[in-house]
Amino acid sequence: LLFMAITKRNIVTCIILSLVTCGIYGIYWAIMLAKEAVSVKDPTDSGILEIVLMLFLPFLGFFLVEKKLAEGCAAKNIVHQDQSVLYLILGLVGLGIVNYCMLQNDLNNLTD
Repeated sequence: LLFMAITKRNIVTCIILSLVTCGIYGIYWAIMLAKEAVSVKDPTDSGILEIVLMLFLPFLGFFLVEKKLAEGCAAKNIVHQDQSVLYLILGLVGLGIVNYCMLQNDLNNLTD
């Protein structure tokens, strides 16, 4: 097993569910994004540090998750551009939802 199973999710559906549930689905979505992304680098990594950061300091959590995803992809010769600095900037300027969408898109691409 190269990494844990990555669930392909419809990004628009995830955003709508996050809005309808007043953010509760967004918390679940962040947890799953972190677990799936860090597993690309290390299948035994639970991603607990990244999950906690994504919930309390999302800009930093997404930055670390993207770093691990990029390192995991590089180690497995999967084409992926490290955009961790962009994740950090978007999070700092209040566009965290864009981070969710970009990370989910990258994970969806890995399932293809």
